Amino acid sequence: MRVAQFPRDEFLAERFDYQPGEHASYIEPTQGGKTHLMYQCLDRAMAQNPHLRTVSLMPKSRDPATWKWAERLDLRVIDGWPPPKGWFTEDPRGYVLWPKHLKGAPPEVNRAHLAGIFRKCLSGQFQRGDSITVADDIYVLAVLMQLNQDCEEFWVAGSGGGAGLWSTLQKPSGTVGGGHVSTFVYNAPTHLFLGYDPVEQNRKRFADIGGVDPKVVSGVVGNLPRHRIQTPAGIKNVSEKLYIHKGGPYMATVGI
Repeated sequence: MRVAQFPRDEFLAERFDYQPGEHASYIEPTQGGKTHLMYQCLDRAMAQNPHLRTVSLMPKSRDPATWKWAERLDLRVIDGWPPPKGWFTEDPRGYVLWPKHLKGAPPEVNRAHLAGIFRKCLSGQFQRGDSITVADDIYVLAVLMQLNQDCEEFWVAGSGGGAGLWSTLQKPSGTVGGGHVSTFVYNAPTHLFLGYDPVEQNRKRFADIGGVDPKVVSGVVGNLPRHRIQTPAGIKNVSEKLYIHKGGPYMATVGI
């Protein structure tokens, strides 16, 4: 089966079309470039739909890339929800919800603290509709912070109200003893981006996507070209991506 190929710039400018309420998943092992592509697509989606309230959820205590993308996309960093009123001279393009971690607290206490803030945002974004909520990384939110059901509410019932959930995921097969992200992360999104993954067990989860031949998907993902790219964080092996649009379904590879 032949799969169309598009350079990254052409894909973003001419091929990627986002409609309110559509979900998107970016699935790839760490350091492969999925977050970079996700924010590029988010920039495009926000330009196409300026009325959508966009919030990116950041559960890490430190992440230089998040600051970079917040500045580039004009996303205001806030540490609580809802956004404070009257703080900004003009409405921002969107937000990064980045709660402060509890210093010296046990991990489970800190996670519960963060989860409470993120849950308020997820509920607000879902009930409001006309929104994009970005979960980077969805495993931390859904499994470690026990917000799987809050995310499932978007995947199951968010589309009708225009509440889209975007997520990044490193390990499709989950972890031993740690748990799994809901399988809705595969079959609910309209837009899926899969990066190179050499692990067959991980690629077996692509059968949950539905509507596409999992053998074809696994074969493409297992052979996606990688390129050594100099980034601000050092040299990384950045993968080209397999893009699946469930509307057709349609498939194409996206360059770096």
